[in-house]
Amino acid sequence: MSAQSATIETSPKSSILQSQFLKDILAPLTFLFVLCVVLWRITPAFATITNLQDIARQTAVVAILAVGQTVVIISGNIDLSVGFNVAFAGCVAGWAMRDHQAGMAMAITLSCLAGTAIGVANGVITAFGRIPSFIVTLGMMMLCRGLALTISGGQNISGQAKGFDQIGAGALFESKATAGIPYAFLIMMGAAIVAIVLLARTRWGRSVYAMGGNADASRLSGLNLQKLTITIMAFSGLMAGLAAVISISQAGVAQPNAGPQLELGSVAAAVIGGTSLFGGIGGIPGTILGAFLMAVIQNGCNLNNVEAGKQYMIVGSVIIAAVLYDRMRRKTVR
Repeated sequence: MSAQSATIETSPKSSILQSQFLKDILAPLTFLFVLCVVLWRITPAFATITNLQDIARQTAVVAILAVGQTVVIISGNIDLSVGFNVAFAGCVAGWAMRDHQAGMAMAITLSCLAGTAIGVANGVITAFGRIPSFIVTLGMMMLCRGLALTISGGQNISGQAKGFDQIGAGALFESKATAGIPYAFLIMMGAAIVAIVLLARTRWGRSVYAMGGNADASRLSGLNLQKLTITIMAFSGLMAGLAAVISISQAGVAQPNAGPQLELGSVAAAVIGGTSLFGGIGGIPGTILGAFLMAVIQNGCNLNNVEAGKQYMIVGSVIIAAVLYDRMRRKTVR
């Protein structure tokens, strides 16, 4: 990629968000559609309203994390701390509700602030320490786990605020006659829309693409990459805090050991959805499709009693195929 193509003026909406849009989402959208049709034909229970609601709820946590992860990867970085950041932020919210009788709004706020604080720390260390984000967030992952265990005393934290359980289990317009739309799904879509607007309609979003496309050219064009790195990581941390709210609401408790493999799931959803691990290319719609694709695969395997080992093999094969597709696409562009 040339220096000119990496600048804010040329990295943008028209070249990436328009011409690449269909390419990024076509493969996961087609695969998801075909998979849903096949599962509907071989397993009628798949298409029931209850099962589709379950899929939407199960997808929410990984999808929200993947929204933040997508922005990070587009910038040419990666955030491996998001999984245990969920555990840490969840324990902060759980501790506040149990020991200080915090209400639902306060618990949500504290969870988001805790997650964002971890993200800011990741960004500051990466930017000013000039250490690869892979190493920084790997260390922060262990730090978050330690903080979660310390806050919780190594035990699950129970005692949620009134109505908090409805975030993960409730649904909008739910009644005896209608199934309703899960709140977790609506929160996920809200987070996705915010990220889409930020990436497509703001200078910050164009800078993220420019940084991932060519960091040196972006620096020469006047971008403050240190400040940008901090805000990108902070956004990822915010998404982790938001995902923690849904996670503890669904579990009924704040779990200090929650989060293992969530970071891998978030990266996988982004890659399956067309985000390049090399930076500069990607988008939120594809990421959401990637998250749903993984959730549908898991749901279909569970409905057909496929053992856990084979489920991991299937998902792993899909991820490898997505990475190979990304490599071939980049060679074609070059």
